[in-house]
Amino acid sequence: MSGRTVVACCAMVAALAAQGPPAPLSAQETAVVPTGQQAVLEAADRARSRGDADAPLRIVEISDFECPFCAQFHRDTWPLVDSLYVRSGIARYLWISFPNSRHARAWPAIEAAFCAGAAGRFWEMHAILFETQEAWSEAEDPHARFLEYGQRAGVEAESFAACLRADQPAPLQVSDYESALRSGITSTPFFIVGDSLAIQGAVSAERFRAAVDSVLEARDLPRP
Repeated sequence: MSGRTVVACCAMVAALAAQGPPAPLSAQETAVVPTGQQAVLEAADRARSRGDADAPLRIVEISDFECPFCAQFHRDTWPLVDSLYVRSGIARYLWISFPNSRHARAWPAIEAAFCAGAAGRFWEMHAILFETQEAWSEAEDPHARFLEYGQRAGVEAESFAACLRADQPAPLQVSDYESALRSGITSTPFFIVGDSLAIQGAVSAERFRAAVDSVLEARDLPRP
């Protein structure tokens, strides 16, 4: 992948890097999606970042909830990345949506994640959608599944349903999609590590760790 793609993709998420993480919610708290589209967009945009805002490294994932390789990465590699780099304070992780045109239910799944994110539950919904990918992608009524998953993620049902009904996250989804296209990205998952290294595909945990550690070493930063 060309250096221009890396630079363009990093420009796409520059505004996200300047934002602080949303306030954490307790596992027991039922979160409410705010009213008003602008409030939803701003909250959802903040919520899809994870980790210390002052972390020395940034990792960006361009992904699609209906993509089987994205689900494979979530299952096989993401736990190590989250544990070693995100929770440790080494990296801040950003998630960008890029639905494949062949995945008919990717767009509404992303919408469900962003509506949950507007209530501070993006990462809970992120996990649920990947772990139940086969169930909702093949369901006769995926919308009913998303409503169920919203409650499972801890989002208040009425405000979540209203967010979905009004397609409130749509501008954020369109912005993600157009920015990824301009960056030359054509498939998912796709990763940018440290604004300089591109990784394409659901690589193994070992390969992903080696790639991240190479960036840390080049910057004279400690490796986990």
